Amino acid sequence: MGVRLDRVSDDEILRLLPIAAAVVAVRDDRADAELARLGAYDERDQGQVDRCLQGFLTGLLRTTWERGWSPTDVVQHSRRKLDAGVEPLLLAAIAAEHKAYRRATIDPRWLDQLVDLGVAQPFSGLDLTAWAAAARVGRYLTLHHALSLAGLLQTLPVLARLYPLPGTAIRREQPVVPANGKMLARIRGLLAKAEATEFPDEAEALSGKAQELMAKFSLDRALVESDPEVEIPDDSAGRRLWVDTPYVSAKAQLVGAVASANRCRTVVIDELAVVTIVGAELDLQLTEILSTSLLVQANRAMLAAGKHFGRRGESRTRSFRQSFLMAYAQRIGERLQAAATATQAAVPEADAGRLLPVLAKREEQVDALFGKLFPNTTTRRTRITNGAGWQAGLTAADQAQLDARRQVQR
Repeated sequence: MGVRLDRVSDDEILRLLPIAAAVVAVRDDRADAELARLGAYDERDQGQVDRCLQGFLTGLLRTTWERGWSPTDVVQHSRRKLDAGVEPLLLAAIAAEHKAYRRATIDPRWLDQLVDLGVAQPFSGLDLTAWAAAARVGRYLTLHHALSLAGLLQTLPVLARLYPLPGTAIRREQPVVPANGKMLARIRGLLAKAEATEFPDEAEALSGKAQELMAKFSLDRALVESDPEVEIPDDSAGRRLWVDTPYVSAKAQLVGAVASANRCRTVVIDELAVVTIVGAELDLQLTEILSTSLLVQANRAMLAAGKHFGRRGESRTRSFRQSFLMAYAQRIGERLQAAATATQAAVPEADAGRLLPVLAKREEQVDALFGKLFPNTTTRRTRITNGAGWQAGLTAADQAQLDARRQVQR
């Protein structure tokens, strides 16, 4: 059946796009035929195809936000599913979709994500032809990129919504968490040194020092909020941390261990390799910083342990590494918790009485938000299948000297 080359309506092209996007995204055998149909329309009126594709993509992005995804979520997920060349088009489409919103109606945390992704403001529209020329991408590949991206967006599942939808947010006059750039810079500096060193004991001592500072930072803020005449603000929120595959469940346990030491809770979606962290805004920020660093350190320690084989010569590397990371997560979690507990115990007795009600109220607020976002979570136990990997992970964590006062100068 040939493709008609007479004038077609936008509606006819828009009916084609979801089907074409679906088959291109899954690399179906029909993909070439659907691309050829779109190409025939494109030869007839490139401007019309551009207009339809642009509207199709921005509409899909709006639906994506309504499903609970944020710009960082989409970009992170797309990096695992699409060719690298599609990301610039995704960012251009995100910018175009945001053109419809006034800046004052976009949550500051959402705007921060756009800045981190390099989505420039003021937001510009999407002109596919101009984009392709600037990116030096041929027309066929441009259409393929657009359909691949659309196909991915069409299949995204619903996630818990962590931020107000763009266009609906009410801007806060003051940031929820007072900025303390000097303290955060010091914490990041310690973790950068931990990631750079080749010595596990030094890395963990530096991480321990970072946890100590984080706990003190958070407790100091809680003491500021302990005025009995001032209502404790509810700044509980959520963040998603996308972890690298493989060994997602083990890496999620490491993130969970850091979160627990910092009074946060976590949920993992293995299929997407993403961990959602729920906690007070400052604790979330600190948990994300330390988790990201410890994931780097744990991966390095795992790779240093090498590959492992059974007595018959069969590779047992995967089970060894999974067990290694799970043991590492458990032991590091214990040590981080001990550091946080010791920091809280060091609070002067006169301040402790004011501190505990604040921490209890924060926990209540976090639990309430967690229950709202995730009303149907289940706890799953993970089996240890490689004893050698478990012991190696414990040893790697035990070699860490987390007595930060003795190891690291203040």
